[in-house]
Amino acid sequence: MKPRFTPNGIEIQTFDEVFTELVADYKSIYGDTIDLDQNTPDGQKIGIEAKLSIDIQTFCLDLYTAMDPDFAIGGDMNRILKICGITRHAETQSSAVLTITTDRSLTLPAGFIVADQNGQNWALEADTACTTGANTITFYSQVYGEIQAPANTINTIITVVLGVLSANNIADAVQGLEAETDEQLRYRRNLSVENPAFSTVGSLYAKLANLKGVVDLQVYENDTDSFDPDYPVTQLMPPHSIWIVIDGGLESDIAETTAKQKTGGTAMKGSEVTVWVETRTRPDGVTFTVDHVIRYDRPIIAPLFIRFDVKREIPSQAIDIQLIKNKLLTKKYLIGEGAQANKLYSYIYKAGNNFIVTNLEISIDNVTWTSSDIVADYAEELKILEANIYITEI
Repeated sequence: MKPRFTPNGIEIQTFDEVFTELVADYKSIYGDTIDLDQNTPDGQKIGIEAKLSIDIQTFCLDLYTAMDPDFAIGGDMNRILKICGITRHAETQSSAVLTITTDRSLTLPAGFIVADQNGQNWALEADTACTTGANTITFYSQVYGEIQAPANTINTIITVVLGVLSANNIADAVQGLEAETDEQLRYRRNLSVENPAFSTVGSLYAKLANLKGVVDLQVYENDTDSFDPDYPVTQLMPPHSIWIVIDGGLESDIAETTAKQKTGGTAMKGSEVTVWVETRTRPDGVTFTVDHVIRYDRPIIAPLFIRFDVKREIPSQAIDIQLIKNKLLTKKYLIGEGAQANKLYSYIYKAGNNFIVTNLEISIDNVTWTSSDIVADYAEELKILEANIYITEI
């Protein structure tokens, strides 16, 4: 009899099983001579009842599945992961440093807007005083998520303020984060099960990965007296040390978490230095502080250049070049992850099948190109930018 609970979970019926069961029940009541063909009222009634039964059983199965973090999706996943102390990373705003040039001292109001060449608005979050001349001010995109704005593209003043002469970003905008997907959240939750481990790299990684704003990280370890030739990264590290390369997260959170998780006396590698001050209490009630100097690195963004040719399979069908670029931009690389040219074909063909791609090559300096692989340094994060995608239609 289904549905039923089993050691493997809930088992539900198929539509055919429900229909057959209803037919048998109807015949047991009205006899074998009852006409249950699909074009009869009784036959259609059984079909409706069978569909209702399957819908209810499927709903119960989905509800049961939603209680498992390995299968839950969307809002169900958000709710169940609260039990684990994990919340989904929300999308964040992109930011850009603009040079605002004025001919007098003035105050720019909160909400002052400058648009970029794509019509995206960048706004000031708080009233900001400006002096005569050039003023360096941080603006934030009004749309949350990974908003791109190359240098010298945010320069259309939308909010008119007397005395403001010009606006411009001399550097690329710092892109915000898209909301964490179900897959990313599920992966991070699975890493978090290492949290109970004590003073291990796995535990440190899991705790750091759960910090608000952390997008990606690597934790390298050298547990030798010098280096291990089987692990080249240890040649870059002091003996008995750890090396954290982390993208996102507050410096104070990173320092506190690392100080609490790493073992005493462990050396650290990194150019970023943050001091976490720990307050302790003596037996007599007097407090004192211990300074923990924590070192780590932020990833080095390495632009990845891509070039290839495309040819129409059907001469009358145009190739959507912009869509191809958009699909390539969805490819994200982890810290220390290298690039393989062949893997990019699958992203390109997501834009359609009315073209043929040839001569695909990649580069990290726009000079030396390869159709094979590019190895990233341990602290590097490869990044595809739209301006670095060269497509030639032949």
